[in-house]
Amino acid sequence: MLTLTKDRALALVMLVIAGIMLAETRHIRPPTSWQPYGSALFPRILLVVIGLLALLILIRSLFQDAPPREAPRRRFREWLAHHRIVLSLFALFGAYALLLPLLGYIISTLAFMVSALALLLGVDHWRKWALNLGASFTLVPLVYVIFRYGLRVWLP
Repeated sequence: MLTLTKDRALALVMLVIAGIMLAETRHIRPPTSWQPYGSALFPRILLVVIGLLALLILIRSLFQDAPPREAPRRRFREWLAHHRIVLSLFALFGAYALLLPLLGYIISTLAFMVSALALLLGVDHWRKWALNLGASFTLVPLVYVIFRYGLRVWLP
């Protein structure tokens, strides 16, 4: 008998979400005369890829046996300490979303990128700081220029 493992549950949830969102892309406006493919093309491509990857996870999980042991129970403080980086990234993203309309794209995204990379990479060595600042101060203006001048999309 099959048991519901984490991989199977994730795959099933992702398949359902991708299916619902793919069905909802029918409500995106049809292409105009100057759009060859329309606005729904890119979301549909992404959702099909997500659905296929979820299907692969589901198939792969069917060929693996479920782990027999249960994970040990942790105290809430231990759980918080173990997941502090992920929780910090959620809080950082929330602050980014709040500051984006106030400070604009470039300043708030630079602050977010530097902070997020500092959390993920750590900043215990000058090389990590150099990588962090180099990536942030290169990618943020590059994305801005691509959207502003290449795609003609105004960023806040």
